[in-house]
Amino acid sequence: MSKLQMKNFWQASLKVSVVSLLLVSLAGCQLWAMASYQWHNANAEGGWKQGKSYAALPFKMVNGHVLVMVGVNGAPMTFVLDSGAEATVITETAATNKLKLPKDNPLTISGQGNAGDPTAFVVNDVRIDAGDFSIKNMSVIYAPTDAMPFDSYEETYFDGVLGADFFNCCLVEINHDQQTLYLSKPGTEKERQYNNENWQKLAIDVQSNTPFLTTQIDNDGSIKQIKVMLDTGSNGTLSLFAGKGDFTIPEQTYVTRSTGISGDSINHLGMLTELTFGKYQFTDFPTNFRTQGSNHQSGSHGVLGNQIMQRFNLVFDFPNQAIWVQPNMNYSRPIGVDRSGLRVWPHTQGGIAKDIAPGTGADALKIGKNSIITHINHQRLTSDNFDQLTELFTTKNLAQVHLCWRAQKTEHCEMLALKARL
Repeated sequence: MSKLQMKNFWQASLKVSVVSLLLVSLAGCQLWAMASYQWHNANAEGGWKQGKSYAALPFKMVNGHVLVMVGVNGAPMTFVLDSGAEATVITETAATNKLKLPKDNPLTISGQGNAGDPTAFVVNDVRIDAGDFSIKNMSVIYAPTDAMPFDSYEETYFDGVLGADFFNCCLVEINHDQQTLYLSKPGTEKERQYNNENWQKLAIDVQSNTPFLTTQIDNDGSIKQIKVMLDTGSNGTLSLFAGKGDFTIPEQTYVTRSTGISGDSINHLGMLTELTFGKYQFTDFPTNFRTQGSNHQSGSHGVLGNQIMQRFNLVFDFPNQAIWVQPNMNYSRPIGVDRSGLRVWPHTQGGIAKDIAPGTGADALKIGKNSIITHINHQRLTSDNFDQLTELFTTKNLAQVHLCWRAQKTEHCEMLALKARL
């Protein structure tokens, strides 16, 4: 590709959509997805270490996201695995600042919300190592803090996003039972293992490097066929785009706010009667009915997120437009609904309170926005136990939790009352 062609390529009408990193684990989100332009890595080269046909990477779940360690130009980084991301993304953190990434190829990105579109940058000739597999000569998007739904480095709990570059090259297995991500060559022993009675194979539609599943829901007694994005970058259950009146919003809901790169979106969180996922059904579980700020992708009706998908071991096969699913140890765990009124994101010092719902236990304690949550039930909040401790906010049979937080250099510790919001 000539320099002139490359310049015209990046000046095309390119949109990147962030469908919110939500502050609670019960609302659908998508980290990154190209909306109107086919992402292209013409010079990228994938390769395996000699004699290897798969790579195994341990992962951990933080805020409902799959986080893996990779190497970026030789430096260790923590990335989110995002099946809804059409591009590989590097975020601005203390670690990525050491890479001294150039900012001479700007592009405007757009996403959920209505507060305007920020600017990110294209960076060429990047190498990412994922265990025994690597891609070199990549073009990636570098998103500074003001192009992300974060206010500071301390809130940016991942250094980047692994997207379609990796899903297109390999079979991608997310094994929650083993807490391991496997990348494997198609046609090898790994693929033969998936074609057995312990896995169910489902057809998907991969459009613009983004996977969609057609399935059905029971929406207040009405059976509807829907097309949903399968988004491992989402920490929610299911989000339905309800702004056009396609869905019946339950009578009993509460309003949630989700934050994307272009501002906020408004959701009504209520209980959905049933969702079919392959031969499995989920009944009476919390669903976001998004009424403002929706980002429709390829005519889809919504986003299926990790609160559902992490109950399965999953294998994505983008080239052959298929997934394999297998219930795992999380399958029977109840899906909770927030009872605290407190929305928390990970923070280097614990968690950060991004919203406090009026009339809830968090509101009664006068916890200020952007307060730092340091302890829950006498345990220091860290990235290693973030999901475990914040899940207490949804526990049905728990009336209160002990909470410590810091606001304006003052430490507070009180009992946080938990009460059903639906």
